[in-house]
Amino acid sequence: MTGPTPPPLKPDALARFDAIAQAMQARKPALFLDYDGTLVPLAQRPGLAVASPQLRAAVAQLAERMPVAVVSGRGRADVTQMLDVGGITYAGSHGFDIRDAEGRDLSGTIGDPYLPALEQAAQALAAALTPIEGAFVEDKLYAIAIHYREAAPDTHRVIGDIVTAEAARHAGLKQTGGKMIHELRPAIAWDKGTAVMRVMEALGLTTETSIPIFIGDDETDEDAFKAIAATGIGIRVGADHAATHAHYRLNTPEDVHGFLERLASLPTP
Repeated sequence: MTGPTPPPLKPDALARFDAIAQAMQARKPALFLDYDGTLVPLAQRPGLAVASPQLRAAVAQLAERMPVAVVSGRGRADVTQMLDVGGITYAGSHGFDIRDAEGRDLSGTIGDPYLPALEQAAQALAAALTPIEGAFVEDKLYAIAIHYREAAPDTHRVIGDIVTAEAARHAGLKQTGGKMIHELRPAIAWDKGTAVMRVMEALGLTTETSIPIFIGDDETDEDAFKAIAATGIGIRVGADHAATHAHYRLNTPEDVHGFLERLASLPTP
C-alpha cells in the first residue's frame, strides 16, 4: 500500500519573481522575515547562526526602500544582535516582544503575566534534561526552546515526554514544535501572524495600500502565512512537499538571499 499523496510543491518564488513584482506595483511592499532557517541556515547551536556581511547589507538596503521586520522565535535582544541591522523592526519570542526602528514598544506587557511560569518551567527542564547529552534549554524570555538536534535519536521520545509533562504542570503555557526543537510559550492567541498585523497597524500600513510579504521556514511561520493569505504573499523556505498556507517557496536560505537581492534591485516606484 502506498501512503497519502503529498501536497504539490508551491511555485518557486524566484521563477515567478516577475509575477510577484507585478503584484507589488499596486501596493507598496512591507517585508517580514524569519531568521533561523530563512535568513541563515539552521545551525547546531543558536549562537552559531550569525548573519553574513552580505546578508546584512542586503537587508539594510531593503530597509531604505520599504518597511522591514524580522519576526523570530528567538528572543528580541538575541536576534537583534545576530542580524545587527538598524532601521528595521525586531519582533522576538514569536511576537511577544516587538520594537520598531525607532525603539517603540509595540507589544507592551502582553507576555509579562506568564514570565514566572516560563522561568519555573525553564529551571525544571534544565534539571531534567541534564543527564541527556545534546539536549539543552534556551531561554527566549517569553518562550522556552528545548533543543535536541545534538541528542542521540533514541533519546528524542524521552525528551518529548519530559517537555510534555512539564507543559502539563502549567495551565498558562502551551507546547509547540519546530525543526528539532520543542517550545513552551504563553497559551494565548498571540503568534507570528498576530505580530505581523500588529506591526502593520503600528506603522500605519493597511492592506489597501501595502502588500505584506512574509518569508519563513518552520511550523510557527504558518501562523503568519495564514494571517496574510488573502492580502499578501507568503513564501515558505524548504524543498519538501509539506502542507503550507504560503503561496510560493524558496528552497534554501541562499535562494532567500537571491530573492532579497532581486527585490532590492527593483526600480523605486
